[in-house]
Amino acid sequence: MDHNFEQREFKRFIFKKPVEGSIEPTIPYTGHAKKTIWILDMSAGGLKFVCEDAFFVNYIELYKIKTTILNKELLLFGKIIRKKQLTKEWFQFSIQFNFDYHPNMPNQE
Repeated sequence: MDHNFEQREFKRFIFKKPVEGSIEPTIPYTGHAKKTIWILDMSAGGLKFVCEDAFFVNYIELYKIKTTILNKELLLFGKIIRKKQLTKEWFQFSIQFNFDYHPNMPNQE
């Protein structure tokens, strides 16, 4: 019997309860403001979250994600690579981290 297994580069940690965080675009003119998100799982390469806003899957736009885990504040940057509509108002997204971006570096795209 043939089995299809999803290959992942990093192990994924699934939270027992969603972790509250926030997301906002690094470019302010996109029309999205800072929003509350609920993080479902995280790995070294990205995270999955749900929220009540319909962000677009966009491989160019970079987002800033803030959360606190084990009393440590995390500031992460990444791109939305997947979107799934759960209900009329709730959406699930996958973010791929971008470790090359730093908000204070000149000439960032």
